[in-house]
Amino acid sequence: MNHANLKNAVAGLAADRGYEFHSADERFMSQTISAYPAMWLAPPRFDSMEGVRHGRITYAVTLHALDEGAKLSPAGRGEAYARLEGDVVELFTALSTADVVVAVENLEVRAQTRSLTNHGEVAVTATADVVTFF
Repeated sequence: MNHANLKNAVAGLAADRGYEFHSADERFMSQTISAYPAMWLAPPRFDSMEGVRHGRITYAVTLHALDEGAKLSPAGRGEAYARLEGDVVELFTALSTADVVVAVENLEVRAQTRSLTNHGEVAVTATADVVTFF
């Protein structure tokens, strides 16, 4: 249940920011993404649980934000990386206030130095621990 709520919260926040949203194993990115900008949520990994009937579940979350980049100049790519990074930080900030989320911890965002698909996009990858309650 928390897994689905977390995925739905990220999907809604991505759509609010104008991103096409997908969630599946990363190996399907090239064949699935058909429009940019896009956000790709890898399946959240159940990391730990506290409690039995009620408590907390922590998920390790990986989110990729991608945009067209094959025809961008180096300066244009730098601007795209900065915009994607800002959007991801805003998304996780908003996620921390979602109904099911207790906290977002250990957020790390890094620009990808290589394309994640065969489209030549620019991308940033964020990882975080997302604590939910049940």
